[in-house]
Amino acid sequence: MPACRPPSLLRCAQALSCCLAFSTAAAAGPWLPGEGDGCVAAWALCFILTLLLLAADALGRPPPRRDLPLAYAAAATIACAAAATIWGLGHLRRHDGRDAGTRPHALRAAATAASCLAALAYAAEVARDRARPGQSAPLLATPPGLLKVAETMLALLLLGLAAEQGAGSGPPAWRWCLGIYCTSFALGALLVGGCLWGWGGCGWGQDPVATRRALGAYAAAGVLAYGAAAVLWPLYSFREEMGGQPRRPGGCGPTCPWDRWVLVALLTAINLLAYGVDLVQTGRLVLLRA
Repeated sequence: MPACRPPSLLRCAQALSCCLAFSTAAAAGPWLPGEGDGCVAAWALCFILTLLLLAADALGRPPPRRDLPLAYAAAATIACAAAATIWGLGHLRRHDGRDAGTRPHALRAAATAASCLAALAYAAEVARDRARPGQSAPLLATPPGLLKVAETMLALLLLGLAAEQGAGSGPPAWRWCLGIYCTSFALGALLVGGCLWGWGGCGWGQDPVATRRALGAYAAAGVLAYGAAAVLWPLYSFREEMGGQPRRPGGCGPTCPWDRWVLVALLTAINLLAYGVDLVQTGRLVLLRA
């Protein structure tokens, strides 16, 4: 049996931050259903998966693929950052000030801070272990591959937030946006899952030209789709003549839909930027290796 090795300090920080996040959230008392459940579940899942990676490292049995922990770290970065934002919107903002200074409010603030620390720790692992230019590595260990993981996670968040706001029964433009988020997540999950399972050549050094061009077309389609969503969602959310609300309603509580509309618009713009950077990087590789 291989000798045990000291645990990674970065992974210990990740596990500790996630544990602190969901434990302080639980100690604060009942949380909002739906969003609160999702945040606590994200922290608990990240904690469990990080513990498994720590155990594998300690036993000298790291994952068989270099890109597996990197893809997980990229996904956990998005999950913890989103959980900190959503938890803060729903549990730290009180329009009447009743909870300010109370112990539950302090515990919920601690959960938000711990989630931010976890996101930073996971992002540090991605920055430390990603493939450098000219280095032979699987696709998901390279910047374009990690971008695809981030795009997929953002699409999942957008899909959940838009569905919770009733986009499926809202204006036709919202339904188009919901379809974009759903399709983006499904295609991204297939791509990331296929690379992790070894379908086809997912290392840039082994990929045929056709595969690189297909990935470029995928990024271009994402730019077009999210470009449309980045226009349609705000247009029908914040333009009064389109049935939207240009300003936050007075006295809107912690579950204010207007706040979530803004969050969806921001995440859509971020994912549009991610697809744009992905397209530039993939296009450069296609031109260099054609």
